[in-house]
Amino acid sequence: MAVVIGTRTGFELVAGAAAEDVRRGEALRPGPRVLRSFEDTRRPTTPRPRPLAVPATPDPAACQVREDTRHPVVQFALYAAMAVAAAVTLSLLYLYGSGATTVPERTSVIHVQVGETLWDVAERNAPDSNPEAVVDRIKKLNNLDSPSIKPGQPLVVPDGRTDPPK
Repeated sequence: MAVVIGTRTGFELVAGAAAEDVRRGEALRPGPRVLRSFEDTRRPTTPRPRPLAVPATPDPAACQVREDTRHPVVQFALYAAMAVAAAVTLSLLYLYGSGATTVPERTSVIHVQVGETLWDVAERNAPDSNPEAVVDRIKKLNNLDSPSIKPGQPLVVPDGRTDPPK
């Protein structure tokens, strides 16, 4: 039987050796019993100085302070304000492009029906426009001081309908 025995300098393969044949800490003498010697390929365990994880002197560039750093709550408030301003701008552009803020230039004469108000007349004759702006225009066109009107009263109104009046 062959036994591999570890020594201080490596390992040795010994034929016919038993555990009691080898003394602890002693190297075997080369002879007919040693079949093969293996050199220890490990590096010697000499302690090396380890580099520090943090340099002893700080790097001046690493310590640079940013002047424009804001608190996250302030940044969120700024971004929210910008989002609201963008939404308002887009909605106003949409209203302007759709014509809802403009009052039609074309006018027609209508007669007030029973139970109608100026708001109802504005919605009926200019459905795609802002009713408040149309009411103001009706007051100017007819020289009205108050919003009260009477059934059967003729009024000049902005006409925003696509089909001609009957």
